[in-house]
Formats: sequence, structure tokens, C-alpha cells
Amino acid sequence: MVFIYDSGYLYRYVDSAELCFVLKNGIVYSTKNPKGTYWTTLFTDSALIARNWLAIDKREFFRIGGFRLVDIDPRHIKYSGIVKPSGKFKGGAIEILIDIPIPIISIYDMTRGRQIGSYMDISDPTLCR
Repeated sequence: MVFIYDSGYLYRYVDSAELCFVLKNGIVYSTKNPKGTYWTTLFTDSALIARNWLAIDKREFFRIGGFRLVDIDPRHIKYSGIVKPSGKFKGGAIEILIDIPIPIISIYDMTRGRQIGSYMDISDPTLCR
């Protein structure tokens, strides 16, 4: 198990519907939040830790990233704070709102505990049919 609270890199943990959007478009960009997309510096390969620290209430989800936080122009960082507790989840991870699309780097299946590729090389073609 790996757990790094503040890795210095940005990651996004997404459900299968958002993963399919990302794979189709090659970028991470929120279509539901006009202010931008939330990212975190939390890095883990444990679905349990990610759910708890990020207050994720999804059965199946994936980690996308990472890219260095220092490479983001500060003008595009619209908010930085801490994930609030939600229901049975404690929250507490760092969250950062970025207002620009980000090309994806790699994808990790949190439920099955395996790297599944990147935008250019998806090792599991059954993900988004």
C-alpha cells in the first residue's frame, strides 16, 4: 500500500463515466462545474484510503495523473483547500481547483489495483464501449 498525503503532483480520482469522457476527449475537464476541475495531491493505490480522504462514494473508480503542481500557472488555480467530511468519510485531503483542461498522463484502476494505461495506450479496451 502506498499513501502520500502531499505528493507535489496532482491526481484526479474519477468514476467510470468520467473516465470514458476523458478517454474519448484525451483531457480532464469538468463539464458540470463551470469554475474548473478538482484535483488532489493525495497519491495512493488503496481504494479504501482514497474513498476516506477524498470522500468518494463510488464503488468503482480510477486515478488519473499525475503531473507536477509547480507546472501549473498560478493564474489557473482558482481554489485550494481541504476536502470536507461527507457521510461516513472523513475527508481531509488537499483539493485544488484548476480552470484549464489537462491532458491525461496515466490511469490506475483503484478497484482492481492495476495500471491500465494512458490516453495513448489503454491496456483494457473493454473500459468504454
